[in-house]
This record gives sequence, C-alpha cells and structure tokens, in this order.
Amino acid sequence: MAEKVYVIGATGNIGQKAVQNLLAKGVATTIYVRDVEKSKNLFKENKLLTIVQGDYDNLQKFKETIGGHTRLFYLITDLPRMPVLKEQLASWAYEAGVKQIVDISSRFTQFPWRTSFIGEAHRLAEEKVYHLALKHNRNFVALRPSRFFINHLWVDGPTIKEENAIYDSNENDAKIEWISTDDIADVATLVLTDPVEKHGNMAYPLIGDSVTGPDRAAIFTEALGRTITYKKVSATEKYNGMIKNNIPHGIALDIAVVDTFDPPTKIVPVLLGRPYETLKEWVFKNKDAF
Repeated sequence: MAEKVYVIGATGNIGQKAVQNLLAKGVATTIYVRDVEKSKNLFKENKLLTIVQGDYDNLQKFKETIGGHTRLFYLITDLPRMPVLKEQLASWAYEAGVKQIVDISSRFTQFPWRTSFIGEAHRLAEEKVYHLALKHNRNFVALRPSRFFINHLWVDGPTIKEENAIYDSNENDAKIEWISTDDIADVATLVLTDPVEKHGNMAYPLIGDSVTGPDRAAIFTEALGRTITYKKVSATEKYNGMIKNNIPHGIALDIAVVDTFDPPTKIVPVLLGRPYETLKEWVFKNKDAF
C-alpha cells in the first residue's frame, strides 16, 4: 500500500512546511482545515493533495475520511482541549488502520508533573495516545520542540518595533532554548516518510540554539541596522506585559517563569545530517517583520 499522510494543522508554519515537503516527495497528502480557500492559496493545485473541510467542534469529517491513510501528523494548539482531541483523533486513526501518528508535542512535557500549563496539556495528550498505540500495536512518535523562533513575532515583536528593546526575566548570562519551525517540519517529514519501524515509539526533544538575552539583542541590532537593547525585568513585569498583549494566562505564566536552559540537542544533525538553523539565520530571514 502506498503511503498516504493525513495532516491536521496544515496552515500553521510547521504544518505548511511539512505538507510542502511531503508533496515535493510525491506523497499523497490529505489536509483537514477550516478554510478551504486559504488552503488552496497556500498549496496551489496539486493532484496529490486532498482538502477536507472541518474543525475541532465536529470531527465527523475526519472520522469519515481517515480510512485509507497510513500515517497521521497533527499539530493542535487548543491547549485546554488538546488531550481529549488528540486521544479521539488517534483512536479513530488507529481503528481505521493508520500505522503511525507523528505528534508535535512540547519540550515542556519534560518538566515535573503539573508545573507547566503548556507542558501538562502536551504530557497528558502524549500519555493517552501512547497507550492507544500500544493497545492497537501501532506507532506513536512525539516531537518535543522548545521555544519557537517565531515566538519573537508576538512576544518580543511589539517592543522591538516600538521601543527598540527586548524585555525578559532571565539573567544576562542565561542561555535560552530556541528552535526553528522549519527544522521541526523537516524532522516530521523524515519520520513520516521513513519506514515506520525505524522510529517506533520514539520521542525527540528539539532544541536548535541556546542564546542569551544580550546576544539576542545583538543579533537583532545587526539584522535591523538599529540598536536593540536587552532589558532584564522581573517575572511579574514580563507576565504583565504579555497579559497586556492579550496572551492567555497559562501561556504568559509559562513564558515568564519556566526555565529552559538546556543546550541544543543532536537530533537534527543525526537524523537530517545537517546543522540546526540558528536564531541569527532566522532573524536575518525575517527582519522585515520587525
């Protein structure tokens, strides 16, 4: 049976790149989306692409169309409903014959129990799907990325644009974890197109770069051609600034107080045979956004 991949979350940065990768590799791909026209504009005409319209409030269309697929790839951002949604989708997928599920989870799952809002949602979801995989003798691969480079657009973007400053609650010498969404998508593509047995039920932590606050400011200064400064603030000030920008409480709290100081992992060099994208490379590619 030829590989056929079903993708949920296809219009976000990671999903869009993964779908483009899959189509470029000649893999028949189905995407489950709210906005069909937006998806047509993103992916253009492609005989390998099937678009299914649906949302999380009514998953019937997914249940009706998952049959005949060999793999499921999903990225769900609805944190409060995430464990329930992923468990239901996985249950239907495995019952329909899907051999492998690849999940965009989070590095935050590795923190102690119930100490991170983001981590707890992903951890519960991982546990539920992993047990389903064992029950059905199927495979479940979790990708666990740390903080996305693109977070700079909504966390630091406003102050970089308006005040030429990055505000954070970390000490000046603290190296914070980051990861490129392109690297995440490339790892997902590899797993989805490798033999299922190779990756089994692996979990891959993805940290691509570790950068201090002053070094982040220096990168933006070089890329933008104007001085960007790093200003250390208290965790309370960091949290309040995000709440002011309408970031939900749980997410704002995690970003303000959760420590992510590990060095880069070796997953991308080993699996993809190339270095991770660095924060500096990403900033220079996206400098017009700041």
